[in-house]
Parts: sequence; structure tokens; C-alpha cells
Amino acid sequence: MRQSVFVLFMFLTATMGYASDSLQINISTNKFVKGDTLEFQCTVPAFEESKLTYATLNVWIEDVERRQRWKFRYPMINGEVSASLAISDKIPDGRYAVNFLVQRGFFKVTGEVLEHSKKDTSLTYMMIPKNKKGSYYDNTKITADGHSRLKSTLFADSAFFIFSSLKKERDGHLSIRIETPLDSAFVPVLQETRFVMIGDPKMLVSKITDTSQYVFQFDPLADINNLPNVTVNSKYKSKVQQYDDAYSSGLFKKEDAVIFDGIESDAISQSASVLLFLQGKVAGLVIEKNNEGFEVAKWRNEVAEIFIDEFRVESSDHTLVAPSEVAMIKVYRPPSGITGLSGAVGAIAIYTKKGEFAGRGPRHNFVVKGYTNMDSVWK
Repeated sequence: MRQSVFVLFMFLTATMGYASDSLQINISTNKFVKGDTLEFQCTVPAFEESKLTYATLNVWIEDVERRQRWKFRYPMINGEVSASLAISDKIPDGRYAVNFLVQRGFFKVTGEVLEHSKKDTSLTYMMIPKNKKGSYYDNTKITADGHSRLKSTLFADSAFFIFSSLKKERDGHLSIRIETPLDSAFVPVLQETRFVMIGDPKMLVSKITDTSQYVFQFDPLADINNLPNVTVNSKYKSKVQQYDDAYSSGLFKKEDAVIFDGIESDAISQSASVLLFLQGKVAGLVIEKNNEGFEVAKWRNEVAEIFIDEFRVESSDHTLVAPSEVAMIKVYRPPSGITGLSGAVGAIAIYTKKGEFAGRGPRHNFVVKGYTNMDSVWK
């Protein structure tokens, strides 16, 4: 049985022409329906000679007709990576170009301390992975010109990074600028394109019948992942409503949340802390100090969960965000049901200013996009 499967796989690979001297792409088939899983393996045979022992595989899938694009990325170790994408029912039937782009190097974060003091020779930072318990603490050196480089770290989805000076108090915030090479402009060292079809080929009507007409336009900073038809809602939305639409996700979009505006109102920024701003504004919410002397929020003597940009942090870690950095606060009365472990407690979600709502103030915390899960969903 194993031999017959192997022969079939080699036949499919040969008939679809997936072999290359520099980059080998194996996909079991090029015809799918919604609910199927696109499994692929990417191999660089001469990874040592090419200095690609540690690399990043970018998989950019593009609808050849609608020009919609989806981006995924995976770590390559010793020139190889295997992953799968479950095809959701949101993906339209049609022809798709699967572009495999190999980028030199692993994920890393570089930073610059703006207006730093020569006395500051190191930074401490905390990394909180998305949807995982616990956090990672470390420190990094600051060069004479204010630059630093964090240790290479592999994480899936995204992580929340918070920077501070070892010589500053807990609420002493720095102004940091960071950069990740995976999100910056890059030139792929290896590139291959394969074509797949979703839906019944007999039912598909396409303007492009010859895939040789497809030309991949490589622009790492372009964002064309928009639906071809956009409906404009004429109803006016405030900036905090626009922010909520753009940055709230999943259960954080619950309509029973009490929302406070930190974009057009300066009431939050003028408060001593986020929790002190909330004091007296939400029925049943009590702000008091715990045994360590830090402010915590409680309902019915139960400590509320705290989220920063939808990352769960410790109950007293709201001080990691300065009030001037807050774009929006969402308060969920108990039981919040935000996480599976929430129980009957309430929750407070603090959102920082970002994107077009970022402003010009100093920043010391960032949400950084990591690698795609090896078993993920294309949607």
C-alpha cells in the first residue's frame, strides 16, 4: 500500500512539474473544493551552499482574476518546511496562483530608543504570545547610537512586546521604534509559482484560460487583500467606532461591552491610570489595591481579567500602558465569557493607538506578527 501511494505521489509531482534545481515544491493535487486541505512541502536541496539553513518561506496566494491576495509565512529549518491550509467556505471558486517566496533569515526584532540617555545601556522587554498562557522576559543591550536587537524568537500568530528601561520605574515609559525584516521590504532569493483550482472545473467560467498569462507582481508592502466589491455605509461613525471595527475581533466584538473613547476625548489621557479613569464609571466595578500595592479591578470581590490589544496580561499589568497611549477601553460585566477560562469574572480590554489612530506620542509596546501555524485556515 505504501509503495502504491508513493508511486501515485511521484506521478502527480511529475505530471504537475513541481521539481526545480533550486526550490522543490510538492503539492498532492491542484484541484480542490471548499473544505479540502491544501498540503505542501517546500525544500531547498542546496540550503547549505545557499546559506539558507535558517530561512522564511512566504506563501502568497493570489486570485488570478480578482487580484485578491492572502499572505502566510513559515520558518524553514535546514531548507525544508511542510504545512497545510484548510480551505474555508469564504474562499470563492476559481483559479489561484500559489507563490512560494524564500526569504533569507529568521524572524528577529530590531529596535531604536528615541532620545535615549547614554546611561541607558540595556532594555528589558516582555513578550506575551497570542492565545498562550505565560510570558517571556529578557533584556537586550543598547548600542551607543540607541539601537538594539532582540534574540531570535519563533512564535505563531502574533505576540505583544512591551519595552522598559531597567533604571526606570514601572510606569516610566520610553519611546521605542521597532522593525522586523519579515514585515519590511525584501527581495526573495528563491521563487516558484504553482496554480490550483477550487470548485468544479466544469462549472468555472474564467477570463483567464491560460495560466501562462499570469504575471506575479512582487510588492512586499502592497496590500491588495481587499474584496473586489466594497459597500460604503453612509452612516457616520465616530473615530472610536471606526477603531472598534478595525481592531476588535472574535468575542471582543460582543455588543454588550461598555466603550470609552481615548481618541477624540482626552479624559483617559489625563487620568493617573487606566483603572482610576474607570473608577465610578461602571456600575459594580471597584478599583482597589492588591497585597503588592498595585491597582486591580474587581466585581463582587472577583478580580477582573485584563487584556491589552486582546492579549491577556496579569491583573495589575494595566500600568504597562500609559493613559496617553490608550485609544479605546471596552468593559465587559461578569460573566464576560471572553476566554474559556473566564468563568464568572468580568473583563477590561485596553486598546492602544495604532495605524491611522496612532498619533505622534511615544510608544513602548507593539503587537508583532509572527509565523503562521503549520496547520492553519485559508479564509
